[in-house]
Amino acid sequence: MLIDQMNIAEEVVVKYPVFQAAIRRIQDCFDSFGRSAEPLCCPIVGESGGGKTTIIDHFEGLHPRIDHAWGMEVPVLVAKIPSRPTVKSLAETLLYALGDPLWLRGNTVSKSIRLRELFKRCRVRLLALDEFQHFVDVRRASIPNEVADRLKEQVEEAKMPIVVLGLERCLEVLKQNEQLRRRFGATVRVGAFCWEREDDRIAYRAFLHAVQERVTDYAMPNLRDVGMAFRMYYASYGLIGYTMKIIRGASRIAAGRRHRNISLEILSESFSQHVWINQMSNPNPFTEDFDPDTAPPIKVPQADPPIPLSRAQKRLIELHA
Repeated sequence: MLIDQMNIAEEVVVKYPVFQAAIRRIQDCFDSFGRSAEPLCCPIVGESGGGKTTIIDHFEGLHPRIDHAWGMEVPVLVAKIPSRPTVKSLAETLLYALGDPLWLRGNTVSKSIRLRELFKRCRVRLLALDEFQHFVDVRRASIPNEVADRLKEQVEEAKMPIVVLGLERCLEVLKQNEQLRRRFGATVRVGAFCWEREDDRIAYRAFLHAVQERVTDYAMPNLRDVGMAFRMYYASYGLIGYTMKIIRGASRIAAGRRHRNISLEILSESFSQHVWINQMSNPNPFTEDFDPDTAPPIKVPQADPPIPLSRAQKRLIELHA
């Protein structure tokens, strides 16, 4: 039973308001396939751990693959952009995600043609590209326009909605490529809850309550209680990803010890293992002596920003667009 509950903690998904809004936007894009001359496209951005991948994985689960006699139908194709992408590596990534056993075979042109045919054969209705910030190369301070142009061509050829997900800097790809940008609607931002905002505070406490309701066989402190909710918020920066890491880690620790109680001590241990190691300057909020009034303010961890583009690079991008 404890192992079953640990599995529930691993799989729990709470549909908080931003989550639901993002799902609706993705569904609108999905529904535009075959109904619009220019299908809807949407960027979803936010900090690492904000829940972007969970959102797109959940949507993919709402439209699962179907194994027909003629082959596999893939309504939603989700793929992660490779680091420093090229036209070839992007095509290989998508072919592999589609299950093509020959994803490594052929040159760039043949792979692009095969990919276009597989989009049709597998009846792909929406393409979701995660880690889209990899289009912005921090080290080279450039945006691979050839790949961005190829992505634009894929949208035009397949008339397929595209959802891109990534860190805030991924929007540079759209900003610097006008023809690609005009195909995308308003940005959906999935970020950290802010304790200072009442609406966010209420929503975060409701989220914690919903999680606790799903993991019923573990006794734990009332996560919705203001003091306990603040401890969790402080530990996770208000990010869904870190919050769930702490709770899932605590459930694994409790299950491993055959405990039915997730105490502050266990939450403290989980926090130390999964979050605190990266932010040792902040106190562990699950200790008995944690004082929210004297604790230093937290700052949401940010990925390194891209190096500013030079004038020559900006000019090249403008010409390319």
